[in-house]
Order: sequence, then C-alpha cells, then structure tokens
Amino acid sequence: MRTSALYCSLLMGLPFSTLAAEVETTQVFYSNGQLEYIGSVDSDANQRLFTLYEKLVKKPTTLSIRSLGGDINPGMELGAWVHAHKLNIKVMEFCFSSCANYVFPAAVKKIVSNFAMVGYHGGPGGPLQIGLDDALTAAQRKALLDDIEKQRVQSGRREAEFYRMIGVRTDLSTLGQGDQYKPYYDKNPDALGWTYSLDDFTRLGVRDIKVINPPWKPGSASGQTPVVTIPIDVKPAPAS
Repeated sequence: MRTSALYCSLLMGLPFSTLAAEVETTQVFYSNGQLEYIGSVDSDANQRLFTLYEKLVKKPTTLSIRSLGGDINPGMELGAWVHAHKLNIKVMEFCFSSCANYVFPAAVKKIVSNFAMVGYHGGPGGPLQIGLDDALTAAQRKALLDDIEKQRVQSGRREAEFYRMIGVRTDLSTLGQGDQYKPYYDKNPDALGWTYSLDDFTRLGVRDIKVINPPWKPGSASGQTPVVTIPIDVKPAPAS
C-alpha cells in the first residue's frame, strides 16, 4: 500500500482513482423505489439528491450507492443527511473513501452484495504522511505543511464529532494506517486500502449489515481484491 499518499489523496479528493472510471458527473435519480447515487461524492450531487428526496411524495427508505468517494466535507454532509433521514444503504459494487468513512456507517441498515467492497484508506484523524515537491523552498514546504496540518486538525475534529453522533468508533477511518498492519499490506502490495470483517464492523459500531447470499467476499466477482481485510485487535508495535 502506498502509505505516503494516503492522507494527501483523501484531502485532495482523489480516492481510489485507479480502481474504475467514475462518470464525469455524479448521477442521482430515483428508480424501483429507491434513491440512486452513482459517482463521486460532492456537494452538487448531494444537493440534487436532497431536492429529489423532498419532491418525492412517497419517501424512499434506501439509498443505493456506487462511489469511489470524494472530499471529506461533502462525505460528512451526505452521511449526516442519511443519518437524519434514517435511511438504509445498499452497496452492490463498491463504496470507498468518504463513502465508506461517512455514508455507509451513517445508515440504519446496510445491505451489501456478497462481492461488494467497502474500502478505507485513511482520514483526517490519522497520521500525516505526504510527499512534497523537491522544488519547493524550505519556507514553501513549511507554509504548505502548516496549512495542511491546520485543515487536518479542523477536519479531524469534525470527523470525531460526526462519529460520536452516529455512534461508531472514532478510529473507523484510520485504524488500518497503523504500523502494526504493515505485514497485511506486504502480502498484498497492490492493495489500495483496507476493509473489515462483519464481526469487526460490528465491534466498530457499524451494525446491521446484511449480506445478500453470504458469505461476504469483497472483490470476488472481479477476481481482484484492492483492499485487505484487517483485524481490529492487532496491538500497535512497541516503540523502538
């Protein structure tokens, strides 16, 4: 896993871009009694979804989503809306980055296909690990790092408040960045992030997950597994 890019890609809104090509404009519509959200999580798509929901006479109870994620704030905005409206979520293919961080855990019930991938690659509460352009001067590097750290702290506080509101552990989006999980990524160097088992999702506070035709084997339909399943009870490596 390319850990040096984890937070940077989250901050800049480039989550899991190598997995699949998202449609240029996120599609939001109503079909077969449920809301559909296909594409990147962004504020414009969120507002179109909220407007659509308000116009519907019979309010749907399920949001079906296929997303590689998006920026932090629109992700929490959508998650908070899902939580406030007590919606269920359905993931038939994939839900990554801010979709997994904030939308998936906010739902009342979570319905997944037996090959669906719900993947994480970090959050603002995790370690700051980025690469900087070598052409930057020392002053430019310091200014950039100070600005990123300020944004990270602000977003981290908002994320912690969000997780407390929906009742999940505050390390949901960052646990897999711990050094103790390096052996798991060493076994799958092409992995772009991590996921959890059903039992560990429950222990993290992400409950009521229903798998269609279990067992749940993320990525099994394509034969590719861009996420590793990590156990949450691995102890951090002792400081050297």
